[in-house]
Amino acid sequence: MAVLYLLCIILPLFVTDTIFVAMLIRSGRTDRNYKYEKSAENMAFSFGKILENASAIAMNVTKNEGFEDFLEKDYNSGLDYYDSYNTVMGDEFLKALCSINASTFEIYTDNPTIVNGGGIYNLNRVSHSSWYKEFKEKGQETFVKFYYETETAPSAKPRRMLMLLRRMDYYPRGHYKKICRIVIDYGAFTRSMESAAAGSGGYISDDEYAYFFTEGNNYMYDDFMKASDIKGRIGYSRDFIYAETPFRINITEDADSGFDILLKGWPLLLVMLVVNAIFPIFFARLTRTVAEGKLAEQEMDIARQQAELLALHSQINPHFLFNALESIRMHSVLRGENETAQMVEKLAVIERRNANWDDDNTTVENEMDFVDAYLGLQKYRFGDRLSYEVDVEEACKKVTIPKLSIVTFVENACVHGIEEKSSPGWIFVRVYKRSQDMIIEIEDTGGGLSDEDAAALHKKMENASLELLKSKGRIGVVNACLRLKMATEDRVRFSVESEKGIGTTVTVVIPGECVHEKSIAG
Repeated sequence: MAVLYLLCIILPLFVTDTIFVAMLIRSGRTDRNYKYEKSAENMAFSFGKILENASAIAMNVTKNEGFEDFLEKDYNSGLDYYDSYNTVMGDEFLKALCSINASTFEIYTDNPTIVNGGGIYNLNRVSHSSWYKEFKEKGQETFVKFYYETETAPSAKPRRMLMLLRRMDYYPRGHYKKICRIVIDYGAFTRSMESAAAGSGGYISDDEYAYFFTEGNNYMYDDFMKASDIKGRIGYSRDFIYAETPFRINITEDADSGFDILLKGWPLLLVMLVVNAIFPIFFARLTRTVAEGKLAEQEMDIARQQAELLALHSQINPHFLFNALESIRMHSVLRGENETAQMVEKLAVIERRNANWDDDNTTVENEMDFVDAYLGLQKYRFGDRLSYEVDVEEACKKVTIPKLSIVTFVENACVHGIEEKSSPGWIFVRVYKRSQDMIIEIEDTGGGLSDEDAAALHKKMENASLELLKSKGRIGVVNACLRLKMATEDRVRFSVESEKGIGTTVTVVIPGECVHEKSIAG
């Protein structure tokens, strides 16, 4: 039972629980990875949208022909420049551009006649800055740069900046170098990215620095942190390239453990726990049923063996076997005939069937051959005092019953019925179906029984047991009844009808659910 419990309960539960937990964790990680991917896509979309807006501002400024003429003009004096500046900056379109997305634009040109201020500056002012040198070195028309601005006036703090640079060379007639710098509000940028990340830990970086991190370090007056300083593993990462400038959008793994994932899937976990609780109970009931069935089978086998042992000693066979042999001897001596061959043949049938106990079961057809042989011998013994008739329905011939069950009742009819009556008598043996049940009737017209004896016989038949087998008196009938009870799981029913001087009828009813046909191979 320990091995059975281990193999049928512990091992299957361990395997199924392991697979179940692995599937649950895998499903949780799949959902989490999907969440990471969506967060990165949202951040990429928002970042791209911000840069597209900045690029649109730069493009519209670059394409403004009036503004282009203003920047290309050589001014005779500062007053002349100031008048032109007020005229150009009064353009409603340029005013609208300045207010888009809280971004500002700055123009840098090498026109020596302009006056620095109002968002328009001489290019020499930034020619030594690192961001301009990088823009110039790359030679791109448009350039995106996160920048920590330290080259400010003494009164201004260094601060983080996100800028988009664009060359203003849309009109080929221009002879001055000009660039447009769109400075994106860093605070608005971080708020937009945090909203897009939807609660995930994400940051935008290149190979060296992290320029934005949803989990902190976004104070605009602090320098950017190094990407290597961000703790935690990357759960998802994707490249983001704008205007030939590469970035990476990284999503950090959540701190959830496998246990946290299981708790999130608590309905499925609850189902698993219920299965773990119910399955052992089911197995316990199953093993108890199997054990009870095995015990009943062992009890039946022991009872059969004891019945066989008792049958070998006496009481089923000797009563008729020795009388039959004596009849054969006396018949041969008195009449001097060689008819003993037929009786010996019938006796051989009986003895052969009686001696072979390899299988306690036989078919009704074989049992009735035995009955016919037995009654044939008794016919020689009793002569005209005995007549008999055997009738078996075709549907009953292949049904299995215990050996020597019907013949035992037939022997009882001969010994206690016909033998006790001096006048001729009959024995009728009938086997037939009634609904689904199989009925076996053994009727004799012998001496009959009193009501008390008939009731006592019926009680013995209904209560047949091993204890009754060890007692004396009609042990053959008890033996047959006990084996019929075991073969039908105690569902067989018996009845005894008798009248003194008239005869006795014994009826055996085998319920339909206990009626089984023996296979041809068997």
